[in-house]
Amino acid sequence: MKTSKKMKSASLILTLILIMVTMVACGSKTQETSTTTSSKETKKHTFAASYFTLNNPHFIDWSKGLKSEIVDKHGDKLIEVDAQLDINKQISDVEDFIQQKVDAIFIAPVDSKGIKTALLSAKKANIPVIIMDVPPQDTDLVTAMVTTDNFMAGKVLGDAMVKNTGGKANVAIIDWSVVQAVVDRTDGFTAAVKASPGIKVVARQDGKASTESALPIMENFLQSNPEINAVFTINDPSAVGALAAIEAAKRTDIKIYSIDGSQDAIKLVKDNKIAGTSAQFPVKMGQVAGDLVYKILNKENVEKWVKVESLFIDQSNYQQYLK
Repeated sequence: MKTSKKMKSASLILTLILIMVTMVACGSKTQETSTTTSSKETKKHTFAASYFTLNNPHFIDWSKGLKSEIVDKHGDKLIEVDAQLDINKQISDVEDFIQQKVDAIFIAPVDSKGIKTALLSAKKANIPVIIMDVPPQDTDLVTAMVTTDNFMAGKVLGDAMVKNTGGKANVAIIDWSVVQAVVDRTDGFTAAVKASPGIKVVARQDGKASTESALPIMENFLQSNPEINAVFTINDPSAVGALAAIEAAKRTDIKIYSIDGSQDAIKLVKDNKIAGTSAQFPVKMGQVAGDLVYKILNKENVEKWVKVESLFIDQSNYQQYLK
């Protein structure tokens, strides 16, 4: 009965957190965006984008950036699909794009290794692929990539944790090892803390980058490792799930460090709910990717991998980024 009550309490707290930060959920709808604005270009283009999830403000902002270049600026069409964290669905969606003979495909892979089948199909069809945010294992199969410098995003969090804890903490990590971008973030974090022997990783598990998965994982961590006093999560939705579990357990001594810099997380920083978030700039990345695709179609030389810097947001600077 005690476990049941705790689960109900955590679920209630999660609901309250989600309401408080007004999280955005897009579900699984396919969106097609176009405009009738006149353009000097004689040929109109159709592009397609497959996001590993649209149930995350980060990729909502990626979409805004892409649309600002493709739809608003050029008057072209952008088909957008949510893979719903399912690599088989994502491969099928990409195959559909190929059958539609789109001019280029943007992909944020669900699985850095598993996406190879779709990349091979696109390459065989001579359709350019631009990777969004999540580098695949087979980078030779893509035309370009636009990502955060994920190693540095993790490293700045590790540096902040070392500074804030005086180099002493028992850390839980909620990651997602099938995605290369996440591996890079975690590698950056561990590289920053390894020089501090007083910081020990005592629990670690994949959380599939979602609030719903992170909550029960954090609950289990707290039961099996009550000494935990710091948490590193690979994205802000995971941080929200971890926070719900921590608050349900009435633990006020645990500091959460996250990555994304979403408005949801910045509000939690403001309210002293999490220690900080390493900000990404998804709107900017979407704009960069949207600009790149036209250069690629025009046979211009482009940089293979564009890395956009991140920065750490905490109590000292959140006012600059809170909208």
